[in-house]
Amino acid sequence: MSPWKKIILKYTENIDTVLPGESTPGEPFWALMEIKDGRNTGNYHSMGNRFGKTMLMLFPQKKMADWAARQLSEHVEGFEVRGISGKHLEVLLGLYEDGQPIELIVAASGLDDKGELQGASMTPGQIRDFISFDW
Repeated sequence: MSPWKKIILKYTENIDTVLPGESTPGEPFWALMEIKDGRNTGNYHSMGNRFGKTMLMLFPQKKMADWAARQLSEHVEGFEVRGISGKHLEVLLGLYEDGQPIELIVAASGLDDKGELQGASMTPGQIRDFISFDW
């Protein structure tokens, strides 16, 4: 078993829990994920690195994620919008809390004066306060 799979199985009993499918609802977020040969690779689109952490954008609205996917497709192929369910999100938050090098950015509802998407870096506690978990 790969080291990555061992890390993921610490947070969930099934590796597929972290691979949202095409029909997974975005409850509470949406993200851009790499798709190869029709399968989710598990790679989130990164906004880059800051302080040694990979920045992952979470979108509270699908239309925002769709817009970002259209913009990204002009430069890179293979990324599609996928829903992030509460179970998917809990795995991401667990990875962050255990010191994995990720930073979670929640997209703002508007664009800045350059037409670029804005967002706020949020801790797992802030994200949990932002939404309510009922599952």
